[in-house]
Amino acid sequence: MSHDGPLRIAFLTYRGHPYTGGQGVYTRHMARELVELGHHVEVISGPPYPHLDDGVALTKLPSLDLYRMPDPFRIPRLSEFKDRFDVLEYAVTAAATFAEPLTFSLRAHRNLMGRLNQFDLVHDNQCLGTGIWKIHDAGLPVLETIHHPITVDRRLETKHA
Repeated sequence: MSHDGPLRIAFLTYRGHPYTGGQGVYTRHMARELVELGHHVEVISGPPYPHLDDGVALTKLPSLDLYRMPDPFRIPRLSEFKDRFDVLEYAVTAAATFAEPLTFSLRAHRNLMGRLNQFDLVHDNQCLGTGIWKIHDAGLPVLETIHHPITVDRRLETKHA
């Protein structure tokens, strides 16, 4: 990618909880610093949504949010199903698999397809769903952040205790 000046970045995070899990915290700080460097950042997030600093846009991609508190693993009402991605989210979760990365990636793909010319780069924060590959295939460069599993933290902490 050859580009002079600030980048227009779509920063994707499938779950942006502002206090737990790390993704929302990472997203907030990374987006803020990218804006400080002069880039334009739009965070595209599934629920729970991150808290962001001034100058960072937020696009909310609603989902069934099947892990929301105080009723994680709830059974959604039929009226909550709005599209095929909601059906997929419930079906995959009912099969004891974590559906959020996959279904968020498909929602993000759908959201970005009509806006390809608005971004120079997609920064995916560990979603790794097939929709991310589709975004790449549509012509947007994708930067993928892969965080290590928490077991790595535990192993390092134990080793240095």
